[in-house]
Amino acid sequence: MPILVTGGTGYIGGAIVRALAGRGERVRVLARPSSRTEHLERMGVEIAWGDILEADSVRAAIGGCELVFHAAAIYEFGVRDERSLMRTEVEGTRNVLEAALELGARKVVYTSTAAVVGERRGEVGDEQTPHRGYFLTRYERAKFEAERAAQGYLARGLPIVFIKPAAVLGPGDLKPTGRAIVATVNGRLPALFPGVLTVVDVEEVVAAHLAAAGRPAGGHYIVAGHIVSVPELFGAACELAGVRRPPVAPPAAARLYAAVAELRARWAGSTPLVARETVRLLAHGFRCSGAKAARELGVRYRPWRETLTRALIWYWEQGLLRKRPAILS
Repeated sequence: MPILVTGGTGYIGGAIVRALAGRGERVRVLARPSSRTEHLERMGVEIAWGDILEADSVRAAIGGCELVFHAAAIYEFGVRDERSLMRTEVEGTRNVLEAALELGARKVVYTSTAAVVGERRGEVGDEQTPHRGYFLTRYERAKFEAERAAQGYLARGLPIVFIKPAAVLGPGDLKPTGRAIVATVNGRLPALFPGVLTVVDVEEVVAAHLAAAGRPAGGHYIVAGHIVSVPELFGAACELAGVRRPPVAPPAAARLYAAVAELRARWAGSTPLVARETVRLLAHGFRCSGAKAARELGVRYRPWRETLTRALIWYWEQGLLRKRPAILS
């Protein structure tokens, strides 16, 4: 039977597809008609055209699949259309899980996020941490509501395992963290911002998903490798690339820069490189532990500088860096 992956044209979902196809599995991807799927079709992946917001197309895609990886989501900060974000995360998740329940899927592995843990400032969150009771970003709120909806389907008998990645790094990352790394190395970010985040390699996230398919329903797993400061992470990217590290801006300057970036993005109809909620999240700190995933899923976390090195090489190979990284010299 085929395995369905939603979000299979995206970063995490695409990495899951490649891993499954590499194991010789039959893979089906739910993709919108506007998506580029040629690379998937070359791997022998079946394309089911549709959208997670279109319930009929979701049911058609899940038909005949016992295992579903639901990785489709909007992962952005500073989005203006919060309604669209909520619809995609919450309504889209409901559509996928409703169809999986109706059609008798054996297991759903749901890609949540470690952001929903909601640890308090200075605390390292884990799977037992109570949420702080307020949200730092609209993305956190949307994914929190989506996970709550998923818990409802778990209570109705749908076997779901929850995977909660921290900030994912590695080759292919053009999401907020990856874009900021590219901008910093290319000299487009005038300063680094104070803050803390937890990072994890995309390959470790994929390994957790695949292992989760064999775990009992109801399990929650944070996949998180290393807690690093923002200046440390981005400073290392500059060092590996052989470029000057920008200075670290005080919090007030970071907030001002983000506000201006949001205004420019609104005029351009784009997403800001740094949003005010990004600054708020980093200043609060995004700290979480992936110990349970290491213990129960067998995830092994590699050094974060190794992950960063692989990412920079990929950025260079894709023509995204202005200067050849020093690590390739």
